[in-house]
Amino acid sequence: MKTEKVNVAVIGVGNMGRHHVRAYSELAEVNLVALSDLKSQLGKEMVERFHIRFYPDYREMLEKEDIDAISVVVPTAVHKEVALDCIQRGKAVLIEKPLADSAEAGDQIIEEAEKHKVTVLVGHVERFNPAVLKLKELMEEGKLERITSVIARRVGISPPQLKEANVIVDLAVHDIDVCNFLLGKIPQQVYARAGKALNSQRADFASIFLDYNGTDVLIQANWITPVKIRELNVTGTKGYVELNYITQKLKLYESNYHRGFDSFGDFIVRFGTPNIREVDVKTAEPLKMELRHFIACVENRKKPLVSGKDGLNALKIALSAVQSWEEERVVRIDTAL
Repeated sequence: MKTEKVNVAVIGVGNMGRHHVRAYSELAEVNLVALSDLKSQLGKEMVERFHIRFYPDYREMLEKEDIDAISVVVPTAVHKEVALDCIQRGKAVLIEKPLADSAEAGDQIIEEAEKHKVTVLVGHVERFNPAVLKLKELMEEGKLERITSVIARRVGISPPQLKEANVIVDLAVHDIDVCNFLLGKIPQQVYARAGKALNSQRADFASIFLDYNGTDVLIQANWITPVKIRELNVTGTKGYVELNYITQKLKLYESNYHRGFDSFGDFIVRFGTPNIREVDVKTAEPLKMELRHFIACVENRKKPLVSGKDGLNALKIALSAVQSWEEERVVRIDTAL
C-alpha cells in the first residue's frame, strides 16, 4: 500500500470536469498535478484557481507528468480514444458515464484495461449517494422484503453544454445503473417510448419500462420539465421507500397488515396505518465519495464499486432502450452481460 499521495490529473474541464478538479483539490490523499482541455481559457482559469499545470494537448501531459490516476471527463464520443491513451500508459482511469458511445467501444476499453492490469471506474456517481447506499442496506436487511416495483424520475431542463446527447443514454442511464445495483441483477427485456419535444436533433424525453424478472421498473427522464426532480420510489411486500437524490432524504413506510378470512370464509388482507419514519442518512457529496473510492482502489488495487463491466451493462441496456424506441418493440436484453 502506498504511503505517499496519489498523483492525479483531469482531462476535460467543462461543467463536470471542473467539479472533479475542485473535489480532488479538497482530498488530503491526492496530489492534483495537472489538467488538460482543448479550450485554453477554461484551463487557464482553473490553473489560476488551483495552482496546477495546464496542457491543451492531454498527450503532452501524459508524457511530461508523473501521474497515477486520471479522470476522463471529455465528450462521450471521444471517451474511447482518450481512455485508451491513458490505459496504454498504465494510468488508472475514472471515465465519466456513459462508459462510451457504443457497446463496441466500451468492450475495447475494458479489454485494454484487463490487458494492462489498469483500474477502471465508471462515473455513475449516484452509486455513491449516501441515500442510495442506505437504501441498498435496508433492502439487504429485508426491510422491504420482495421488491415488486421501482419508479424513478430524473427530469429537468437541458444542460446548455449538451449538444447531441440522447436523454436515454446520457440521463436515464443513471437510474438504469442504480436499479442494477439495488436489485443485484440486470433486466430481461426493455420497452421504451421517447421523442423530440423541444429539440429536433435528439430525444429529450423518454419513458422506459424494464423487466427484472419479478420486479417492474419504470424510468421517466427528460430535459423539458422546468423544475429539477431526482426521485426514486421502491415498493416491496413489506414496505415502501421514497428517496430524494438531491436532498438525500429517505422515508420508509413500513406495512402494517395481517392475512386472514372474513365471515364468508374468503381470504383477505387487512391493512392498518403504516409506520412512517425518516431513515437516518449521513449526507455527503457523492462526487467526493466517488473520487475518494477511486483513489482507494488505485492505492489498494481493489475492484471498484462501479467496474468497467457495470458501466458497460448500463450502456448496453440504455442502447437497447433506444433500439426499442426506434423500432417500436420490446427488446430482449442479453442475459450474458
